[in-house]
Amino acid sequence: MPTIVLIEDDVLLAENTKTILELNGFVCFVAHEGQKGVDLVLAIAPDIVICDIMLDEVDGFEVLKKIRAIPKFLYLPFIFLTARADFLDKRKGMNLGADDFLTKPFMSKDLIETIRARLALSTQKQASVGMEIRKNAVDVFYNLSSHEYLTPLNGIVNLSEIVLELLQSQQMEEALPLIEGIYASGQRMLRTTRKLLWYNQLSNNNNPWRNASNHIIQIIEIQKKINQNLKRSSSKHIDLAMKANIATLYGYDENLVEQMLTELYQNIYQYADPSYKVYADVRLENEMFVLIIRNRYAGNYSMTTDDIKPFFQAHHPKDMNGAGLGLYIVKAWVQSVHGNISVKGSNHLFEVLLKIPISNV
Repeated sequence: MPTIVLIEDDVLLAENTKTILELNGFVCFVAHEGQKGVDLVLAIAPDIVICDIMLDEVDGFEVLKKIRAIPKFLYLPFIFLTARADFLDKRKGMNLGADDFLTKPFMSKDLIETIRARLALSTQKQASVGMEIRKNAVDVFYNLSSHEYLTPLNGIVNLSEIVLELLQSQQMEEALPLIEGIYASGQRMLRTTRKLLWYNQLSNNNNPWRNASNHIIQIIEIQKKINQNLKRSSSKHIDLAMKANIATLYGYDENLVEQMLTELYQNIYQYADPSYKVYADVRLENEMFVLIIRNRYAGNYSMTTDDIKPFFQAHHPKDMNGAGLGLYIVKAWVQSVHGNISVKGSNHLFEVLLKIPISNV
C-alpha cells in the first residue's frame, strides 16, 4: 500500500484526512509541525507528501525546500494544502518543486484522485530517470574506455618499443625504469578491467566475491604494503599516520582484501592535499574490524554515502580521471560480508568509516 506523510497543524483536519486516506487503501503518518514532518519523511521515506503551507516556525515552503535538498527525495511527489488559491503562493511552491495544490476545504474525491494521479506520474518519471541514468552510464563508459584503457595501453606500446631498442643495444639500466612504467600501466588496466567485471556481475545480481579461506590475514602488514606501493606510484608525497590496536582478520581472501583496501586508499591519496597528513585508525569494536581514514582534500566538492554510485566522481565529474567505480565496488563488497561503510566530505575534510566482521568464517 502506498505510504503518505501528512503535515497539517490543524489536529481535527489531520485526523479526518488520515481517516479518508486509510479508507482508500493508503498508509498515513501524521506530523503537526513542519520540522517533525521533515523528520518523518527522512525516517520512513514515503511515496508521497501532503503538506499545509501555513505552519508555525517551519512553514510548508521550508519543508519542501529541505526535502528537495535530499537527493533521494528529488522526485518525491509533494502536494500542498492551502486555505487560499493565491497565485503568488502557487508560483513560489512550483518554483521550489511542488507537484500540485489542493485548496481547503477540499472534497475527498478530489484528494484521492490528485494523490493517485501524482503517484502514477511519479512512476513514469522514475522510469524516465532510470533510462536517463543508464544512458549517462553508457556515455561515461565510452569516455572511460578511451581514457582508462587507451592511455595505459599507449604507454605500454610506446614504452615497449623503446625498451626493445634499449635491450637490443644492451642498455639494461636505461630500460629498467621504462619496464617499471610498463608494469604500472598494466596494473592500471588490470584494476579497471577487474572493476568493470565486478560491476557487470553486481548489475546482474551475482556476488563476485564468493571465495573465502581459513587464512589469518595480517591486516596491518597489508595496509603498509598498499601505502608503500601508492607512495611509490604517486607523483606527490603523502604522509600517513596510522594507529592500530588490531592486527589480524580471519576467513577472508587475502588478495581480495588487499584489492579493496587499495581502492580505498588510492581514492584517498589521489585527491589528498599533500600539505597535510592522512590519518588511519584501525580498531576492534564489538567483533567488528573498524578502519577510519581522514584526510584533507584538494579541490572543492562535498560528498556523502548516498553519493556512492556507479561511474560517480565527486572530485572531477567532467574529467574522466579513474573509473568512478572504486568506492562503489568497495561499498558493495563490504555489504556482501555484512559490514557497512560511510563517507562524508565537506569543507576540504574527508572521512571514510569501514566496518566488517573480524571473522568471515
